[in-house]
Amino acid sequence: MRMEEPTSQTLDSAIPIAELAVGRSVLVRGPAMSGKYDLLLRLLDALADCGLLVSTSRQATGAREDFADYGDPDCFGIVDCASRAQGRDGDENGLVRYASSPKNLTEVGVKFTDLVDSVQADADHAAVGVHSVSELLMYWETERVYQFLRVLLAEAKGLDWPAVAVIDDDAATEQAVTTLTQPFDAVITTRRDDDGRAFRYQESRREPTDWVAF
Repeated sequence: MRMEEPTSQTLDSAIPIAELAVGRSVLVRGPAMSGKYDLLLRLLDALADCGLLVSTSRQATGAREDFADYGDPDCFGIVDCASRAQGRDGDENGLVRYASSPKNLTEVGVKFTDLVDSVQADADHAAVGVHSVSELLMYWETERVYQFLRVLLAEAKGLDWPAVAVIDDDAATEQAVTTLTQPFDAVITTRRDDDGRAFRYQESRREPTDWVAF
């Protein structure tokens, strides 16, 4: 059962949505079950009229159903890196591209660019998501994932599109997370304790906000 998602007011109280919306990027980090995926989907809806997700472990159908709780699923493009890796397939269309596996970062990048071109035909402004960077670290060294993110973020920034990526602290070393934080303009850290879930927002070289419950 999904916990209550953060409302627009909750996000706006700690996250400068309008500033992020114009080509800036944020990494959402935290332990398992601390609401990272919920925040990603909510931000994709809040930051632009359309969303575009590189999904490393969730198949396209499931990811679109997830996003429908937050925004318009008919304006949600997906690079599905999971279906073919799990022995399933589907037809590509205007909003879906299939990569063979998260292992093939070159192919994922090509599919992403192709999907961006397709989405641009219908939307001037979209928000880009990556879920999850942790999955990529299962196959690649930190430096290779870092370079992949830099290229993807640069492509989004070139269009003035915001970008949001998620990494699970439980699945990466602190050194890896620190390195992979560097290409992003800001970081959202999540936590979960006896009082529930909370997040805080921090821009580069600035102090973080207070913890905000959601």
